[in-house]
Amino acid sequence: MKILHIGQMIGGLDIYIRNTILYSECENEYVIVRGDMDDNRPVERNGKAVKEYRISLRRELNIWRDTKAIVQALRIVVREHPDLIHCHSAKGGIVGRIVGFITRVPTYYTPHAFSFLCTQSRLKRKLYLCIERMTRLEAHLLACSESECMLGKELVHYSDEKAHVWSNAIPDATNI
Repeated sequence: MKILHIGQMIGGLDIYIRNTILYSECENEYVIVRGDMDDNRPVERNGKAVKEYRISLRRELNIWRDTKAIVQALRIVVREHPDLIHCHSAKGGIVGRIVGFITRVPTYYTPHAFSFLCTQSRLKRKLYLCIERMTRLEAHLLACSESECMLGKELVHYSDEKAHVWSNAIPDATNI
């Protein structure tokens, strides 16, 4: 199975995607679509660099840059023919869910904390929640916790059938 990850490879998300690929017991093929400003070392699996592409993926809202990122990701998905798209965080989630919907590739979205929870501005909170709802499309929610799953169902309106919890963990350092 070919799995395409879309998200900015910065901070905790870099560690999450890296560990998901590194510690997977399945023999999947992985492709990473990351932001063009991300400055991390390549992800390796079994001693080989995982194929990656860089697109115009940035945190701030910018209609032109975001449209460019969607078109870039769409071209990559058409070229790579993944079996599944796993998109991460707000911006990667928007891009990935739209591209998955257009190409009909099954798509899973892990918010890593919804962006509407991370702002004090009431206007931004409403805007971010509206964007989450509009780009939900046909994607599944793959939450990192029960509470994130519950918020996805109650506030973003994911159905019970499309909302899942993936209880993941960083490996015990004493066993490495």
